Amino acid sequence: MGAEATTTASIGHKREGKLGGGPGARHRAVLRMPEPWEFELLRLIAEQQAIPFDQFARFLGCEEAQAARVAKHLFKSGFADYGRFLHGEPHWLWLTGRGTRLSGTGFAFIRPKVGAMARMRAVNEVRLHIAARAPEARWICGRSVIREQGKHGYRPNAVVEIGRERHAILVHLSAQLPDLVREVVETHMARYDAVVAFANPRPRKLLERLAADHHWPKLVVREIPNPP
Repeated sequence: MGAEATTTASIGHKREGKLGGGPGARHRAVLRMPEPWEFELLRLIAEQQAIPFDQFARFLGCEEAQAARVAKHLFKSGFADYGRFLHGEPHWLWLTGRGTRLSGTGFAFIRPKVGAMARMRAVNEVRLHIAARAPEARWICGRSVIREQGKHGYRPNAVVEIGRERHAILVHLSAQLPDLVREVVETHMARYDAVVAFANPRPRKLLERLAADHHWPKLVVREIPNPP
């Protein structure tokens, strides 16, 4: 993804592109409480940890330029910050400590990390995909799952409630040891009505082979969705 020299301490300090602007462009307004529509966005961003502007636009259902203006508005209100992690990548949006406290989620403030970019983007893409295909489904983010189940053991990247069923959502970007994958999937199958795994080609082949070998009717294997 990028050189380790890019540290989390540098994120948010170097801004590029139109939103970076000069010192006046990043002047914050007087702090205030969020409006209801802002509160909903703070909750979304807190759940996903960080969202790149292109995906943020799709969450909002608008053009990327308009999403950038909303991001800048959240920044000026003291709720969020934005910056470019790597050259050639879009700007990303995340909450400030104050925005996190006002999000109503109870989550702790976490500064985004360069090494987590691929995972965050993939999970965002899966959430957008599921929302488009099943608008009635309820997405329970991974941070909520950790809070409910604790930090130990195997936890899905998210849980989707649809009707009376609860589906574990897994996002696999890289291959893992077969025995570990089998243990993880079997743990989730025991807890949930279905396990839906979105995976890159190599881990997807492993999941499909394990599903065939162990006759796992609860496991559904899908490609990680591509942006439309």
